[in-house]
Amino acid sequence: MSIFIDAHVHIYSAFGIEQFFTAAFDNFLKASKNETLSDSASYVLALAEGEGYDVFSSLSQNAASFENKSEKQTGPDSLVFYKTAEPDSLLVCKGKETIALLAGRQHVSRENIEVISLLSSVKLEEKLMPLADLAQTVATNGGIVVLPWGVGKWFGGRGKIVRRFLDTAYDFPLFLGDNGNRPSFWPTPSLFRIAQEKHLPLLSGSDPLPLASHCNRVATSGTVLLDGKISSSHPAASLRKQLNGNENLREFGGRLNPVRFFYDQLRINLLSCT
Repeated sequence: MSIFIDAHVHIYSAFGIEQFFTAAFDNFLKASKNETLSDSASYVLALAEGEGYDVFSSLSQNAASFENKSEKQTGPDSLVFYKTAEPDSLLVCKGKETIALLAGRQHVSRENIEVISLLSSVKLEEKLMPLADLAQTVATNGGIVVLPWGVGKWFGGRGKIVRRFLDTAYDFPLFLGDNGNRPSFWPTPSLFRIAQEKHLPLLSGSDPLPLASHCNRVATSGTVLLDGKISSSHPAASLRKQLNGNENLREFGGRLNPVRFFYDQLRINLLSCT
């Protein structure tokens, strides 16, 4: 079985929850068909919630017990959330399809470099720790450490800091992350090539922006883990175990066309000015 993972997910206040998860189901199903894999597939959304956001807790509070699944499922288009046997995961069911929704946080180092803490809901103070200390703290608190690419975020001095960090010794699994906002004309970042030389895998995702239109971009890009299986009772723990030391990963999804990229960047810049 293959596991399709969107490893960089935000659920912003501009998004409708039902529309968001309906898009996730549709896009995952489309991706699994496009990859022409002969086996069945599982689907994972890994949150990277920033400061001021805690959608996972809200969804968890209203989730049903999985033991009551037969009672809660009312139809093929019903969207129902179920708790699992672990605190940092939920199951989202629609008809016969299921998505594992995993908690996670997005932090910022003192140098203004983003670090994603996947599979952990632990909140940390922002912009206090240097990159190396922040990454170690994330790992110590049970998070999978991902350094995500972003537009302009690895240029200049920040790129050099990330490069130095990749050259240091660390005793935890480390991933770099690409995302669906990198346009088709943007060359492969040099740090991705360095990561490949060091056998550091990519764990990527859609990284939707806080624009209403991006509600439908969830699960349009990410990573496929080949020959994996997600536990329905412990999805986060089972994914963590399979990711550690696993290089049997490949990307799915396409790049933004230049017009859409510049349009989105303009809208984000205008939004930040209001």
